[in-house]
Amino acid sequence: MLKILYLLNHAGKGGTERYVYSLAQKLNGSEAKVFFAYNEEGPLVEQMKELGIPVFRLVMKSRFDLKAAWALAGLCKRLEVNIVHTQFLREYYIALLSRLFGNNICIVNTCHVIHTARPVDKILNKLLSFKNTRTIAVSHAAENMLIRQGMRSEDISVIHNGVDVDYFAESSPSTIREELGIDRDGLVAVSIARFSPEKGHSFLIRSIARLAETDEDLLNERKITFLLVGDGQTLAESKKLASVLGVSRHILFAGYRTDVRNILKGSDIYICHSVHEALPISILEALACSLPVITTDAGGTGEIVNERSQCGIKVIYGDVDGMADAMKQLFESAQLREQYGRNGLETVKREFSIDSMVSKTREIYRNCVYSPASRCKP
Repeated sequence: MLKILYLLNHAGKGGTERYVYSLAQKLNGSEAKVFFAYNEEGPLVEQMKELGIPVFRLVMKSRFDLKAAWALAGLCKRLEVNIVHTQFLREYYIALLSRLFGNNICIVNTCHVIHTARPVDKILNKLLSFKNTRTIAVSHAAENMLIRQGMRSEDISVIHNGVDVDYFAESSPSTIREELGIDRDGLVAVSIARFSPEKGHSFLIRSIARLAETDEDLLNERKITFLLVGDGQTLAESKKLASVLGVSRHILFAGYRTDVRNILKGSDIYICHSVHEALPISILEALACSLPVITTDAGGTGEIVNERSQCGIKVIYGDVDGMADAMKQLFESAQLREQYGRNGLETVKREFSIDSMVSKTREIYRNCVYSPASRCKP
């Protein structure tokens, strides 16, 4: 049986955490024994415990924390782990460094983000392609970024994120409108994202202001509410911007919530307004709930929303007129919303199911461990 340690610096509440949770939930007890180690506390810790997965605290002060690498080597030896699956560079480098202390493991790292690498990262990517390592890119956009940053294409596998389509597509009444006092006959455009600069909330709010400037009657007649779910460092400034631009009455800041399906089932449109995304799980969850999507053309979003899938509208990040026009199109046409929603559900079923993601990831694990050249056989 494979023994897999998922290693994550911050056990928070974003898409990466949902990815780790999904893999752990599906694999633990069937073909693998799963463990979880983290540095910074967050909701994922309790979620893992609820799954019956052993949880460990591992202090990781930096990417090159030798003390953490030594501790990881000891933990893996004690648990007889043969795969460490990391999610970001801090954990990945620490896992690699743990080999200096005799940690005979396979290392799998998933690239969840699109970013601009520093020159030192490009050098390290070229140097750190060791045997028994594998990188999973969650989109072709992420794969292309990694290659530009010095990684070899043969060391990368593209496995799209997946969601539990049956869970999200299940018919279930939503209580979110009643709870938050939203008009039952109005339209709700929802965004679920942490408030941080790369998520682009200021762009969305400026686009709402542009729509209010050009089509205030539309917002009022359709009783439109923009439901922004999440918390984070830019929440206060986003609220201030909405006030300054005079659109606070159209926006409901709901804070951090865990009832994602309940929120999506009570909404009509999903908006992703990020500066960059590798392959956002939030869009997939919205499509699984048959919501039409508006998204920025940021990284891997175009691998979901495109001419073939016909499940939404892409706009250029920063184009407030383009975003305002996209919102107007969907607000005005129930037929278009229904068409995109129907196509979106079929797209997720066909291309982005959690079972497909888990199956392909399991195959990566098995190839790493059981290949003839592997040094980390169980």
